[in-house]
Amino acid sequence: MHPNRRRALALATAAAALWPALAHADAHRYAVLSLLADKFDVVSARPEVGSHLERNRRQTFEDPGGAFDRYAAGAVERALMSANSSTKVTLLSLPTTSRLYDQPDRIFDGKTIALPGTVVDALIAAKANRLVLLTKHRGETRVPLVDGATGTGAVRGLGFYVDTDLHITRRDTGESSFGVLAPFVYLRLSLVDVESGEIVRERLVRAMATYFPAGKPGVVHPWDALNAEQKVDALRRLLERELERAVPTLLQDG
Repeated sequence: MHPNRRRALALATAAAALWPALAHADAHRYAVLSLLADKFDVVSARPEVGSHLERNRRQTFEDPGGAFDRYAAGAVERALMSANSSTKVTLLSLPTTSRLYDQPDRIFDGKTIALPGTVVDALIAAKANRLVLLTKHRGETRVPLVDGATGTGAVRGLGFYVDTDLHITRRDTGESSFGVLAPFVYLRLSLVDVESGEIVRERLVRAMATYFPAGKPGVVHPWDALNAEQKVDALRRLLERELERAVPTLLQDG
């Protein structure tokens, strides 16, 4: 790990030692940092024929405004407040140009973390004793269907998976179409003790939702199963729903 990062962690530990009385008096001071939404991936499925190499095509779209980081942090804040209404929550941020978005492994050092000095300063100012950290996770594609799941390759972070070859028949109307559009949320949720820098508990979120052209007049390609506004709304709702489910399990026994 870079020595500056180690010094940043040491600074956080030293600073926390200055207010142990506060830590005991108010055990519910959280900070939240989301490193998910610098960009979105659109992953187009391609058949895997006789090879272990992933053939999916990926397009990346920048999100310099980081709106989805705000959605994520807000969902975590609501979950924390729901668990304990006296909880104090500070929402932190980094510029979407930070390398930590695409290289989250730079943060983790075994069972501890090291953070940039700007984040450490913010933690000290907030007097937080717990940090909830959200980073991208890569995992196997699992598009949920009524009778199981499907998908090829892997997805990571936030985005949309598109498969134009999957044949779908709606059970309610009998209408058939080819293709599925699946917004996805794949992230790592870490609860960190600020004073020691140790990871207290982690949860992986791997969730996808499904939308089909079937039953939508004039829609042939699965990408068009939702318009632009609906895509944003579908991804936001999936992200918020999964975080509101996962955060309470992160807080168990601590």
